[in-house]
Amino acid sequence: MATQSLLDEIQQLLDSELCESALQLAELECKPRLHDPHVPIPERLALLRTYSRCHSSLNQHSASLHAITEFVSGPTRAQLSSEDLEQIVRDISDARWALGEHDLCLAQLRQIPRRHRTVRDVARMARCAELVHSSDARDLYKELLVRQPNATEAYAFVHSRGAGAPFDGSTRHDVASITMARTMMRRLEYKAAASELQRLARRHRSNAHVVALHATCLFMLDDVRQSRILYERARALDPMLMHEMGAYSALLMQENDAHAVYALGSQLLRTDQMRPEGWTAMARFLAMTGQTQEALALVWKAQALAPSCAAAYCAEGGIQLLCECPEEAAKMYAKAHALEPTAQTYRGLITSHVQNGEHKFAYSYAKQLVELMPQNARALAAVGSVLAHSAESHAKAVRLLESALAQDPRCTDAIVALASLHVTNNRLSDAVSLLERHLVENETDDMYMRYADVLTLANELPKAAANYAVALEMNPSNERAKTGYERVDRLMHP
Repeated sequence: MATQSLLDEIQQLLDSELCESALQLAELECKPRLHDPHVPIPERLALLRTYSRCHSSLNQHSASLHAITEFVSGPTRAQLSSEDLEQIVRDISDARWALGEHDLCLAQLRQIPRRHRTVRDVARMARCAELVHSSDARDLYKELLVRQPNATEAYAFVHSRGAGAPFDGSTRHDVASITMARTMMRRLEYKAAASELQRLARRHRSNAHVVALHATCLFMLDDVRQSRILYERARALDPMLMHEMGAYSALLMQENDAHAVYALGSQLLRTDQMRPEGWTAMARFLAMTGQTQEALALVWKAQALAPSCAAAYCAEGGIQLLCECPEEAAKMYAKAHALEPTAQTYRGLITSHVQNGEHKFAYSYAKQLVELMPQNARALAAVGSVLAHSAESHAKAVRLLESALAQDPRCTDAIVALASLHVTNNRLSDAVSLLERHLVENETDDMYMRYADVLTLANELPKAAANYAVALEMNPSNERAKTGYERVDRLMHP
């Protein structure tokens, strides 16, 4: 088989995700030709890269590295040009990077003369230097900024070390703004981040990524309505947008809008099936429709595609809670939290630890959250909800939950926790009046269902049945409301 035909055949197998078949063909046809002196050097290099790519497609990075080093360490080396050797250095560094050998990857790339380094070379070197705490990480990031002024990661690193970054006027201002906003978001300073992004959006009204980041800040601040508007605006500006769509599918799931979650997931998968956002959204849709095992399969696929995607682990945490597996949920939220701490990961950790009976851990996370977001009603409600599980802390829990409701009368976490506390203390009339007072501003199927639950306990059965019916009208798939309605119906018509 001619070399080009062979390469095309293997590439077709790789493109079709038939990676094992591609490797088998490469073993049979490529490997014997690598050391054949009758095959021209350019063809042998092309065969080597294809053979190496086949190993990498199956995560066999050590085998890929061995193939490259064996080729270049033989008599063939003398026939290679300096450009060929530089490309082989890059191929070896890619294998070292994939194996997590960051120090060796950095050492490999240092062999390329400075004037021949590409932006990708410098970016990889800077990242490796940062990971191994090399003293020249800052210089490499500064070099990267000279070559690519929009490298926000480089600006963040240099800025955090208190060193000036070589930007020109407007570019520096914009990159600094988005970097500052991201830094604030990691510290849960969402109000300040939203203000910074809003100023940036005035200069870049058509930038979908900036609009989506602003939407995420508002979502974390519980401004769901405005957040949803901004997410949709971002998608209108760029229908191919993937960034922040993991957070958007979480918002839609929180709103119990299964149709919107499905529509979002379908569009994201049509855009790019190799990114995790679409699979995460579809997993959430399946979880909402009771197909939790299928949901877990999809979210695991998302994690395999992007092991550093916090949203995928967050999604699994929520699904594990629906499966009544709080221990597994806590592990997933902890992974997401380690990758990217958000208000959502804090709440997930608090909920899963409470359900697992680990109230000390839950209180620790709740306390951290309220320290980071002292003016946030849901943060206060989180502390109150945890304290409500201890009889001696009931009075303090009530004060915190009432304070949360004073800040935000629409805070469902506080309403639900305070109503549950009243029920625990056998103050059913207080629980009924609380839910009645806040129902107008929180008309969701979940709230009507909880109101009906309390009415059932208070023996107001006709009123309970009517509210279960409203909940089912709003969401026919609400299983708890169905069960509650059937229970009340049996009590009313024995």
